[in-house]
Amino acid sequence: MKKAILAAVATLGAGYLGTVVGHELLGGFVEFGCLVAVAVMGAFIIYFNDKKK
Repeated sequence: MKKAILAAVATLGAGYLGTVVGHELLGGFVEFGCLVAVAVMGAFIIYFNDKKK
């Protein structure tokens, strides 16, 4: 359960930071936050699946 909470918090934080970066530095590209959040969650899924084996 701790892993799921860690992954959710990290994904929300990364998504928020991605949104801020997209809005401020990329000229209003707030969808960048969604892209970053999906990438972070994908990395967590791969990491946790490889760690089980």
